[in-house]
Amino acid sequence: MSFYNSYPGFLYRQFLVCPPKAPSGTSLQGKAGIVTGSNTGLGYQASTQLLRLGLTHLILAIRNLSKGEIARTSLLASLPNSRIWELDLADYDSITSFVNRLQKSGIYVDFALLNAGVANFDYTQTPSTSHESSIQINWLGTALLTILLLSDLNKQAVANPTRPRPVISIVGSETAAWAKFKEAQISTAKGIPLIEVLDDKTNFDMGDRYYTSKLLYQLFFLQLVRSHRSVSQGAILNLVNPGLCYGSELHRTAEGAFDGVLSGMKRVVGHSLSMGARTLVHAAVLASESSDGRYLSDCKMAPFAGYGDSDDGQKVQTQVWKETTAELGRVVDMDKLLLDI
Repeated sequence: MSFYNSYPGFLYRQFLVCPPKAPSGTSLQGKAGIVTGSNTGLGYQASTQLLRLGLTHLILAIRNLSKGEIARTSLLASLPNSRIWELDLADYDSITSFVNRLQKSGIYVDFALLNAGVANFDYTQTPSTSHESSIQINWLGTALLTILLLSDLNKQAVANPTRPRPVISIVGSETAAWAKFKEAQISTAKGIPLIEVLDDKTNFDMGDRYYTSKLLYQLFFLQLVRSHRSVSQGAILNLVNPGLCYGSELHRTAEGAFDGVLSGMKRVVGHSLSMGARTLVHAAVLASESSDGRYLSDCKMAPFAGYGDSDDGQKVQTQVWKETTAELGRVVDMDKLLLDI
């Protein structure tokens, strides 16, 4: 593990590195964007900063519309062309419906910031798939949304070659480098699918599952950008790490004494939501085309977690890709989509 992805590297950045604000004069006038998980936390703060830069059209993609009313009044009151759309990353039908709605809207999307995620401290299953919830949302649901948007935005970019390439920024985490990921060893030893191991409640490790879910998405991302992209002038795709932020809704399922300890640690070590949101804004609207296929942290390029660099890591990365596409192939035509990306 490199220093950058180590615990000391994390603490160094949290205490001594301050992500910069967007340069003065930055204007998003006439542009349209999507922010998922945007009614609270980092998504809300990023949306606020994007609007301050003059963003003309914002789609707030929110799981529970009834909880989006505060965002509707505080963020969108002065933007008649903006709106709140329902999107539940735990539900494949919700994801496909969201993208279908976007296609029919005729909106030219300049960026999509995929911020929604969850860190569960108890084992919970997604009713529609029976997969463990953080795996369903942080890996599989986000992967489906990524591929569908990438297909759609690639076509949009090719049809409008004089416009800047659209950007899809996915919120990752440096904790991907810290995952123990014991499920990979169990899968190999027993010769059973990785998803099956992850769904087994006896393998659920509260302290490791979020890290693992972020690593799984990163492995999917790496295989996608290195082996399965064919539209070189299509959408820009990057992965962004906002660091640990206090006030984030990510750990909302924590309870009791553990919640108190976690909240205290975030207060001491964490960045403010406003500071963390700067990294999301940078990745979505300020990073250059050189960010395509890259990992960003503190508003600059950074190294991915090194798991996929070893021979064993490459095998697991290939396995993650195969299991992801097989799972999503039950919902969408993956062969067709892969031709579009």
